[in-house]
Amino acid sequence: MSEDRLAELERRIARLESRLGTGVDTVDPPRRAPESPSLTAAATGMLRQAKEEDGLGTVGYVGAARLPGGESLWDRQLSLAELLSADWAPVAGILESLGSLPRLALLATLVRRGRCTTTELQESLGGDGEQTTSGQLYHHLRALQSARLITQRRRGEYALAPQATIQVLTILAAAYNLANDPPFGLPADPE
Repeated sequence: MSEDRLAELERRIARLESRLGTGVDTVDPPRRAPESPSLTAAATGMLRQAKEEDGLGTVGYVGAARLPGGESLWDRQLSLAELLSADWAPVAGILESLGSLPRLALLATLVRRGRCTTTELQESLGGDGEQTTSGQLYHHLRALQSARLITQRRRGEYALAPQATIQVLTILAAAYNLANDPPFGLPADPE
């Protein structure tokens, strides 16, 4: 270590010790990350843009995750005009593949743990009788593979498809909110 570098370190240590030695903790508190803009502000901007362009609007989703496969940040948008005129056949297939409690449990396990063997996936389904048989497990795994939501890494080892992670988490969050949020406004008139 050079003499200059050693001298600089000694000065820094002396400054820290003198600050703590005054009886007052003058060490700066850890800085918090700056507040990120709210999602409501982003949605307000989308609505303003729709009004300016005389369009229907935009639907978007954002997120951040620290999963076994690494960290992910996402920010996606799609115009409502494009969304509403889309071919729904592939969408229906994906939603159909998600419409099963055992498949949702398998996806949740793969999100939490990353790669899993068929044995681990079988165990994650618990003791629900017929739905935990190996035949039923492979039926569910094939359906999730056909929808391109999971991949088979090696024989007997599966993982969430990297290109599907963001979308699966978003779909699950939206479905969870739809199932659990109180309804908005007054109930529709049954007549």
